Amino acid sequence: ISERKRAEEALRTSEARLAAGADLAGLAFYEVDFGERAIFIDDRFREVCGVPPEREQGLQALEFWMEHLHPGDRRHVLEGRERLHDGRLYRISIEYRYLHPAHGQKWIQHLGRVSERDATGRAVKSYGVLRDISERKRVEDEMRDLSLRLIKAHEEERALLARELHDDVTQRLAVLAIDIGRAERTAPDGAYAETMRTVREGLARLGEDIHSLAYQLHPSVLEELGLAEALRTECERRGRQSQVDLSIEIDTLPAVIGKDAALCLFRVAQEALNNVARHAGARAASVTLRQMDGGLLLAVHDTGVGFDAESPGKRRSLGLASMRERVRLVNGTLDIESAPGRGTAVIAWVPAEGELSLIHIS
Repeated sequence: ISERKRAEEALRTSEARLAAGADLAGLAFYEVDFGERAIFIDDRFREVCGVPPEREQGLQALEFWMEHLHPGDRRHVLEGRERLHDGRLYRISIEYRYLHPAHGQKWIQHLGRVSERDATGRAVKSYGVLRDISERKRVEDEMRDLSLRLIKAHEEERALLARELHDDVTQRLAVLAIDIGRAERTAPDGAYAETMRTVREGLARLGEDIHSLAYQLHPSVLEELGLAEALRTECERRGRQSQVDLSIEIDTLPAVIGKDAALCLFRVAQEALNNVARHAGARAASVTLRQMDGGLLLAVHDTGVGFDAESPGKRRSLGLASMRERVRLVNGTLDIESAPGRGTAVIAWVPAEGELSLIHIS
């Protein structure tokens, strides 16, 4: 029986290694046999899910787990489980909230597969691992909360600076231009008058530049006339300032657009157009805004030099990171499609009524 003993020892060693690895990874293991109506769970599963000893007979541990799924996630989790068991999914990977009987709400990461199916493709045996990711979720929530606060503070500072530039600096420049104009008209000789005219025109151009800067910092037209008009105004302004042939197409928009959703898309358009002007070397670009899937889809395309979207480089990284964070915070999506020599497309989708909301962490 030496061969059998060696096989048994190898199996014990393998199981010990698997158990040690699962323990280091913080994994809880289970295996369900629907034919025998039995479930095996390890100690970590009992700990993570809070399964009491009296609920371990038959499939009671499985029923206990289902009973303690968070009501807000139960339907989604059970639908995924059903798709796995009837063969529509090969494996399942899902994160959800779980109401532990002693420790309250937890976040669980769950991976599962089917090891045996019957003739109809229905699951006979399944297994999987769970991990408590509550701490990771708490840190993510804190980072999201910080990002929200930073963006709100940033926008408030931009609005304050824009008001100061518009209401104070541009007004003082206008007064100086009027005074210079008077000096120009009363100048004793032509050379002095010409100098005054040059100064007056320079002040006027400076006032226009400051007004444009104030608009970039805080587009008041966005609040007063809405997203569509703000984008049209931005494209007109960009068209005057650059050699890019810029076109815009806006479909009929929803009657109600969330303030933060509108600001998010406007900032994404601004940053995308900044990249067109600074880096793309494009002759033409387009801005499109339309309704799609209960939200708003913004696309900014250019015919420029493009770049490697997988490795955008330091010059672009901050702008792209800012766009991605803004879109993420209103539960939207952002895609960057580009390749060297093939131009760039920035495509953002956000829920039409998307709003930034601070997270309260308990």
